[in-house]
Amino acid sequence: MSSTTGRRLARSACALVLALIAPVMVESQSNAADSTVPVPSPSVTTSYRPSGSEFSLTVSPTRLVLGPTDLERAASILVVNRGTHPVAVTLEKRDFTGGRDGSLAFQKQAPYSSSTWVTVAPTAFTIAPGATQTVSVVVKLPVGPEPGDHQVALVFLVPAGSSKANVRINRGVATPVYVTVPGPIDSSVVPTDLRAPGFMMWGTTDVTATLRSTGTVHRDFRGTAPLLLTGGGDSTAFPDFTVLRGATRDVSTTWDPPLLCICHPTVSVVSATGVVSSVDVQVVVLPLHLLAIVILAGLAIWFGVRWSRRRAAAGAAATPPTPVVGA
Repeated sequence: MSSTTGRRLARSACALVLALIAPVMVESQSNAADSTVPVPSPSVTTSYRPSGSEFSLTVSPTRLVLGPTDLERAASILVVNRGTHPVAVTLEKRDFTGGRDGSLAFQKQAPYSSSTWVTVAPTAFTIAPGATQTVSVVVKLPVGPEPGDHQVALVFLVPAGSSKANVRINRGVATPVYVTVPGPIDSSVVPTDLRAPGFMMWGTTDVTATLRSTGTVHRDFRGTAPLLLTGGGDSTAFPDFTVLRGATRDVSTTWDPPLLCICHPTVSVVSATGVVSSVDVQVVVLPLHLLAIVILAGLAIWFGVRWSRRRAAAGAAATPPTPVVGA
C-alpha cells in the first residue's frame, strides 16, 4: 500500500469518527447549558384585547350554580371590559322568574327568591378598556330554609352617560345565581304540549315543545343530555336550555322528516322517580309536487305507447297483401 493511499484512509477514518461523535458532543453541551441557564416562565397577563366597539362588557360565568357543597365558600364572577372606553358599573340584585322563551322576567318579589341570602362585593367599580374586575359572591342561608332551588339575578348596570340625544339607554348584563338548599330535591319536568304543522309537502319545519317544572330544582337539558325529538327519521336534539323551578318553558328545534310519511314525532322526559312522560303530534308529509310529476310522466308514457300501437295498426291496414305465385 502506498503512502498516499494510507493517508487517504486515515483521513477518511478520522472524518467518520468525528461524524459519529459530533451529535453526542452537541447534545452534551446542550444538556449542560440547559442545566445552568434558567428557562423563562410564560408571561401572565390579565388584560384583554378590545373588541373594537365602544361598549363590550362580558361576565363569566354566564350563570352561577351553587350546590350544597358550595355554600360555605365564596364564589367569583369575572367582569371584563372589552370596549374602547372605561365603564362605571353598578351591581344590583333582582328577583326574577323564568320566561317561556328562557329570558329572565324581573320582579319586585318573586317566588323562591334568594336575594336576601346573597352578598356581593364590590357593588360599584370602574373598569378600564381591556381590564377586569372580580366580584365575590357569598351565600348565607337563613334558619330553616326550604330545600331546593332559590334564585337571584346579579345585574351589572352601566348607566347611560351625558348626551344631547333625546333617548338614553342604560346597558347591562345579568347573571342568574341558583342556590340549592340541602335536603330532598326533585328535578322532574313534564312535557305538556308538542306543536308542528299537521301537513307539509317537503323540506324542514319547526317543532315546538312545552315543558313544565314539577320539581324543586332547575332541570338542565344540555351537553350529553339534550331533549330529543324522536319518531319519523333520525332523532333530533333541541338546543341547550334550562327549565327553572316552577317555570314553564317553550323550546323549538328544526325537524327534517322523511319524504313521505304519516309521522308522530315524540318528546319524552324521564322524571326523578323514573316515570316517563311523553307527548306527540301527527304530521302528514305528502310531496304533492312529486306525485304530480310521477302522474304526468305515467300519463305521457301511456299516451306514447297507445299512440305507437295505433300507428302500427294503421300501417299494417294500409299495406296490400302479398300475392301468392303458384308452382
